[in-house]
Amino acid sequence: MSAHAVAHRQPVWAAQRRRVPGAPADLTLHVLHLEDVSSWAFSAVDCLTEDELSRACALQDSHTRELFVVSRVALRHVLAHRLGCAAHEVPISHDPRTGAPHEVHGRAAAVTGSRGDAGPELAASSALGHVRPVRFSVSRTAGVIALVTAQRAVGVDVERLQSEVEANVLLDILHPADRARLSRVRGRRRAVAVTRTWVRVEALVKGWQTGLSRDPASIHVGSAARADYGRGWSVSDVRTTARENARLAVAWRTDPAPQG
Repeated sequence: MSAHAVAHRQPVWAAQRRRVPGAPADLTLHVLHLEDVSSWAFSAVDCLTEDELSRACALQDSHTRELFVVSRVALRHVLAHRLGCAAHEVPISHDPRTGAPHEVHGRAAAVTGSRGDAGPELAASSALGHVRPVRFSVSRTAGVIALVTAQRAVGVDVERLQSEVEANVLLDILHPADRARLSRVRGRRRAVAVTRTWVRVEALVKGWQTGLSRDPASIHVGSAARADYGRGWSVSDVRTTARENARLAVAWRTDPAPQG
């Protein structure tokens, strides 16, 4: 097999999964390295809509454009596996006011079992009790793309580790309790801790579909690796690698009537 063919082979989605501590069974996180999937994604851009291609062309920075194209192609293929349709058929749309993604439905939504290796289908779960559409969230940073799909509201954020200067800027807009805790940390350790706190805040506001219209200073996330937030939400750190040089968090709405 030629190197060209290998470069254009679709990723093995199961190999891109990342465990989310404490997450429900219907939630699946994929973490992709841009350099590993970029060639394949650009060979598969025919799954994108004219609007998506126009949005990509409008991005002036080539790296930003590459991240957008690769993340959107990957998202369409991950959702297609879950929905039981072709990647170009996935009905991705966003709220015109907030930019938050709408839930998506697929023609195989009632099929019990699994399809391919991208994650569980839209079959009923013991916790949810009935079929639900898929929700998703996407985040991208320098060289890394995170895609989370679930049968509930969900949010994901990945950020490269901030510099000490960047971390001090973020520190000023965090919740006062988090700010006080993090202010006691010094040097590079503070930058790492601030980045970790920030991705938790971002994951929550993406799950809530408010974005940063919700004041970050009102969101106290604390230091626990996984924590319940308010009524009906959880947020968890996710392991990252030295290669990624980033921090990652996922937030999800908890089951309305948990069982077991």
